[in-house]
Amino acid sequence: MKRSGILSTGKLIKNLLIMTILLLLSTVFVNAKEPNDDKENKQILVDLYEKVIINDVNTMLKDIDNLKISLKKKDVNSSKELFSNLVKSWKKVETFYILGDLNEDFIDTPRYIDIFHNGNEDITEQLDLAIKSTDTIRIALFKNSTKSINALEYILFAKDIKKERINKIALTILNKIAFHTNEIKTEYLAQKTNFLKNLKKANAITINAIIQNTYKLKEWRVADVIGISKKFKDKADNSRAEYFLSKNSSNAIEAILITYKNILNNNSYEDYGDYLIKLTNGKEMQRLRVALNNSIALIKEIKDDDFINNKSAKELYENINTIHVILFVEMIEELSIHAKILDADGD
Repeated sequence: MKRSGILSTGKLIKNLLIMTILLLLSTVFVNAKEPNDDKENKQILVDLYEKVIINDVNTMLKDIDNLKISLKKKDVNSSKELFSNLVKSWKKVETFYILGDLNEDFIDTPRYIDIFHNGNEDITEQLDLAIKSTDTIRIALFKNSTKSINALEYILFAKDIKKERINKIALTILNKIAFHTNEIKTEYLAQKTNFLKNLKKANAITINAIIQNTYKLKEWRVADVIGISKKFKDKADNSRAEYFLSKNSSNAIEAILITYKNILNNNSYEDYGDYLIKLTNGKEMQRLRVALNNSIALIKEIKDDDFINNKSAKELYENINTIHVILFVEMIEELSIHAKILDADGD
């Protein structure tokens, strides 16, 4: 559903940043000749679109449906377990979200679903008021933030969903998440041809999406928690973790890492990492793959979202930081050099 109106300052800034990065990456790819031909590159992009993007959205919709059934039955334990599945599938969709680059009306959609690090409002206070209110649930939950996955976490893990109003609030939130997810799927299906019609731009959008979430992963989800970020230096606190209330923060991180693996190091099909190896000498991508596999192994060692008492957390940060540096600095530099060499050779 198209959203019209004047762009907010935040949206304008975000648009400018995205345009700047895309311009840089488009410049990198504009002179680069694919290792074999456009057909090979296109097939890799098709596989990414279908086997990662569309597949992850479909999984999320299934997880929503399963949780909805459990909520209607007021099954507390099952609902909490199924929420973990939803967290994982949502993080996968969010990690490789390119829809805003294909249709600017969808730039802000992830923020309607997830408010982590977006604003400073206390949704728990607002949700408590919504529970006590005699207003209809639609009116009580008038803000987007109170219909987010973060709001759903609070309702499921801090309240009793067997109580009628609380159960209806949980279902209302989940239905709104489902609405946004269905919008995302519909638009992705509509934008597939548009994505593939210009391979240079598609490559720029792809690598931009891969890059932009690595900083958030290493700083917001790990460094802030274990007290090694500039903002929280020596002030470790597990409660800063993304889903600390439900103890799903490590699950979220693992889902993000698995998404990167599906994009850059998947053994079942030729992935984007294989493509980047052909465009470079391959050393940095191989180093990234080692760090990625290390990170997936390390996050499994963090139990019950206790990051600060687990020595693996610091090592996890270091490996994720390696991924970030390789993508944000080394890979872009290698691709730029490759493009300049091809241009100089007249190819």
